[in-house]
Amino acid sequence: MAAYNTMMSLAREIRTNTGYKRAADEAHALIRHAFSQSGDIDPTIPGQLTITLDPLPTARATRALAELCEHLTGTETRYPGTGLILKYAIKTKAPAPGN
Repeated sequence: MAAYNTMMSLAREIRTNTGYKRAADEAHALIRHAFSQSGDIDPTIPGQLTITLDPLPTARATRALAELCEHLTGTETRYPGTGLILKYAIKTKAPAPGN
């Protein structure tokens, strides 16, 4: 039930706090896809826990997820049981060799 509530909350955040044009139709699919992506957790910066997600396959989905990350970071939510503030980001793609 907690996972369902989390997905519903994040889908609502995509619909209300991003410019994702297809949010009404695709918010739940976007969240499911984001949950299946890999990423990194970095606890090395004092006072924060940084979650950096890999980009999604399409630029528009990645932009929507980046907007969601920006919104969630702005809430300055603390990781439960700690004083660490959660920061969310999307990894940038490295330039191709020779560029």
